[in-house]
Amino acid sequence: MPPAKLPEEGKTLVYSTVDNHEIKFDYWLPRTEGNLPAMIYYHGGGMTAGSRRSGGFPHWMYNHCQEKGYIFISADYRLCHPSNAIDQIEDAKALFTFLSGPSFDTQLPQATTLDTTRIAVSGFSAGAYSARAACLYATPKPAALLSVYGLGGHMLLDHWTTARPPTSLAKFFDLSSVPALLADKTVVSDDVGEGLGTKRFALTIHWEITGTFLDGVFQRPGLGEMLNAFPVEKRFEAVPDDLKSGMLQEFVTRDYPPSVFVHGKADEVVSPAESEFQYEQLGNLGVATELILIDNGPHGLEGPIKMRKAMGQEVEGGEKVIEDCMEAYQKALVFIDGVFAGI
Repeated sequence: MPPAKLPEEGKTLVYSTVDNHEIKFDYWLPRTEGNLPAMIYYHGGGMTAGSRRSGGFPHWMYNHCQEKGYIFISADYRLCHPSNAIDQIEDAKALFTFLSGPSFDTQLPQATTLDTTRIAVSGFSAGAYSARAACLYATPKPAALLSVYGLGGHMLLDHWTTARPPTSLAKFFDLSSVPALLADKTVVSDDVGEGLGTKRFALTIHWEITGTFLDGVFQRPGLGEMLNAFPVEKRFEAVPDDLKSGMLQEFVTRDYPPSVFVHGKADEVVSPAESEFQYEQLGNLGVATELILIDNGPHGLEGPIKMRKAMGQEVEGGEKVIEDCMEAYQKALVFIDGVFAGI
């Protein structure tokens, strides 16, 4: 997606430095002063691409934060290859450490502080992996999770361990660029592109169609093939010990934050089974949770439909999907508001 037209008055901070590589976030303050809650947004991009400033920036979430008096934070994280999912977990932890420490407080106006007991995390597509990781491993623990067509609800499904046909996104990317991308070992955490995405997303497509998604995401050749030899319920036992923490679904307990999931039923990129699995998992544990499924909703929900409409391509039933998405987002935000109000 092209760089987003971001709201004015945002500020940028470095929250972590790894091997001289700076990882940043942007934040926007509401007009309200006091001890304020916050909403963190993690962008999508197939684990390999994207930026806190990418075109998918959720203005509806930003606007809600302005209205309710929440600090809005849009965060980068290290992208897979040469970094991996375990690095993304460390970045999620580092962001919360920074936000709860004196370095962030000193950047805020004198009459404003961050209420670290009321930080919600949201993740879109691949960004949901970082949001879910924060719910497990960050200190302080997030107060709530909002996952939007999010990855990471179950990393050991066949969807990630087997080869599958190219998705509708594949035609927009040049897979001949994959060897050069794999040869480049530069650490990347801010990958803004033009058009529908950046060249790096070709890595994700390559991993999907070859059944090596887990190999690439965890930077462990042969991982997917090895795990695919086991039934789903036996795969975690076979995961190498140093990668086990990255299989987030295995560490969900009853102290997980209240969570709301929005997912399209027609999503071919991240299966709605991811959201359905964690919704049921949390419900069985007694954790407050809500699942909102969008009929005919594709990956990206209203985004691809609006993009095609802008190109003069009408999508049958598209207006209904857009309407349902906006309603779902409002329901999800009411869920987050309720969690904050109860703290």
